Amino acid sequence: MALTNIAQGEVGLDLAFTGSTGKRTLTDVEVATRLGVSRFTVRSWRLKGLGPRFLKMGRAVRYRPEDVDDYERQALVETHARGDHEGI
Repeated sequence: MALTNIAQGEVGLDLAFTGSTGKRTLTDVEVATRLGVSRFTVRSWRLKGLGPRFLKMGRAVRYRPEDVDDYERQALVETHARGDHEGI
C-alpha cells in the first residue's frame, strides 16, 4: 500500500491494493466500469448485501477480480427461445 501527496501534507491510499498473493484488487470505480454501472450502484449493492464480494481494510473497500468474475457468472442468464415467451 503506497502513500501519495506526502509532501503536501495529505496522506492518501493508492487506488488499489496488492494482496499477499501478488494479485491486484479493484476499486469500486473499476468494478463499476467493468460491469457497466455507476460507482453509486456498486456502493448501493454493497450496502444492501448485493453485488460482488468485497474486502474491507479499515475504511478502504476493494474487490478481488475473481469475485467480480464470480458475480458476472452468477448474473448470467441463459436464454431459451421458447422458455422466454411461455406464459405470456
